[in-house]
Amino acid sequence: MALRSKPSRGYTLLELFVVIAVIGILFAAAIPLYERYREKARGVLAYRDLTEIRHGIELLANDTEKWPGPHDVGKIADEEVWDLNAANAGLVATNGGFPNWDGPYMQSVPKDPWGSDYFFDLDYRIDGKDFAVVGSFGPNKVGKNLYDSDDIILILPAQ
Repeated sequence: MALRSKPSRGYTLLELFVVIAVIGILFAAAIPLYERYREKARGVLAYRDLTEIRHGIELLANDTEKWPGPHDVGKIADEEVWDLNAANAGLVATNGGFPNWDGPYMQSVPKDPWGSDYFFDLDYRIDGKDFAVVGSFGPNKVGKNLYDSDDIILILPAQ
């Protein structure tokens, strides 16, 4: 008479290690993809914020004929506004330099997705020409007149 062995009801240690290794490889491959997705989402959020800020600046310009600073609309100058929540920006409050101010044009200006302030620059240089822009220093946070390729900007109409 032959003895029959009972069928195995569990997994061997080797099988468990193989499953854990496969799961680890999948996670290792997914993390860089997830980080790229998060960075792309931050860029989209920055563009959305900049669109709202540009709209607020356009409303300010329509009422007061001034851009943040205050500066005359359409004039290029070597001055920037680094804090768009400040009274000299005219979006949230006024310093008295904006005639016919009918704001606030924004409740508050948020920080960009990387934790820096958005900026307004009257002489942002693109291909040798100066433009008035509202922008973010981007992921590397290099800024204050040290602009580079990861900056996210929107050009204001010259009016």
